[in-house]
Amino acid sequence: MDDERNLLNENNTDNEIKNESEPKMEDTNENKEEPKKIYMNVESDDGKRETFYHETVKEETKKRRLKNNSFKKIIAACLVVSIAGGGSIGAGYSVMQNLLQNKTESSSSSTNNNGTKTNVATAQTISKSSDDIVSIIKSVKPSVVSINTIAQKTTTYYGNISIPYEAQGAGSGVIFYEDDGKIAIVTNYHVIEGATNISVSIEGAESDVIAQVAGTDSKSDLAVITVSKADLQNVGISSVTVATFGDSDSLEEGESVIAIGNALGEGISTSGGMISAKEKTIQVDDVSLEVIQTDAAINPGNSGGALVDLNGNVIGINTAKAFEEAVEGMGYAIPSNTVVPIINTLLTEGTAPRPYLGITGSDITDSLANLYGLPVGVLVRDVVDGGSADNGGIQPGDIITDFAGKKIMSMDDLVEVLAEQEVGSQVDVRIIRNGDTPMNLKVTIQDANQENETNKSTTPTNDNSGFNFLMPRINN
Repeated sequence: MDDERNLLNENNTDNEIKNESEPKMEDTNENKEEPKKIYMNVESDDGKRETFYHETVKEETKKRRLKNNSFKKIIAACLVVSIAGGGSIGAGYSVMQNLLQNKTESSSSSTNNNGTKTNVATAQTISKSSDDIVSIIKSVKPSVVSINTIAQKTTTYYGNISIPYEAQGAGSGVIFYEDDGKIAIVTNYHVIEGATNISVSIEGAESDVIAQVAGTDSKSDLAVITVSKADLQNVGISSVTVATFGDSDSLEEGESVIAIGNALGEGISTSGGMISAKEKTIQVDDVSLEVIQTDAAINPGNSGGALVDLNGNVIGINTAKAFEEAVEGMGYAIPSNTVVPIINTLLTEGTAPRPYLGITGSDITDSLANLYGLPVGVLVRDVVDGGSADNGGIQPGDIITDFAGKKIMSMDDLVEVLAEQEVGSQVDVRIIRNGDTPMNLKVTIQDANQENETNKSTTPTNDNSGFNFLMPRINN
């Protein structure tokens, strides 16, 4: 039955799956934006089939596909879903006790330059039984919270009449920090993006509590929200469980993991699986993320939740899954070693520094180079005024062949090398101008967070990469 729940209409993945109370008006204008209709067939335990209907207004999105993949997948950020009716979602853990040895870890503390501490673990080796798994879930589950959001949206009737309505969303988060005045929770950026109201449900609380945004980073799809200790005490919470983060670099394929989160917006639940792949790169809404792949069920509502190893350590933040009729068990989580330094910075600074170049470019492949007598590299198609490239003298039509001392063969190479640079640093760039004139330039790397959001591309944009993703735009 899980498969049937995943067989969502392709239109379902163009945008969020949300519980939106949208005003309805009769409209005879043929040019109005049509609501998208989604039907989901679910078979209950007694064999009856029921059809559920959901309607939402969506914006047109672009199609992309997973990098280096020969068939299309729909990569959906697992934010929220509203499904009523029979059936259940379960996870069996008996398979876990037969898997290879897993790591058990003692907790330490990681401190960044601004003094923020996040619990980090060091590893030893020990096998885990079914009882151990139950104990792990009991110990980690209180650190995972449900996040509920409200956003104000508008829809258009009769071509020019805008009607406001309220959209509700749900996701997950993980408590990673506390002090005398507050607790801090990591979640996905897409969970709280555009929200005008964010509330958190914590295990044992009498009611939800209001949360404040401390910092966001859209490029890593991470965000930090905080809740005051006073507000927690008002709902009967005197203490919280702070998660310990493990070393995602030490993970092995086949290692057992547990996904914990607010699946389907129905409260915190768990599912189990294993590490399917490490260092997997997915392209999500023009953002390239390096992720862990797992076959643990990561359902809508799990975004921002915890991927936990069998030592009780968070080794990833659940983010997305692949939706396609032919695909099963492909969920993705941001590795803990990526998460920890970013959320510590977001908590104290509000933003995470992002190296910024400010160009639109395309690949000059070997075949194109041979055909037109050009060097292999990146053809600069456009340069953002006042950006790093513009200030460094790069012009449209230039071909970037070397950046920061590394050979550039494609846009992917350029994006990767740019991400390694420090904001404010000066790098050497070698270009070919007019097809045959080599030039050496120096470019000072700017911070994308300091640029005007409407006039920039935070990373070089590839306009002919061949990616064909179908990715929902998630707005609460």
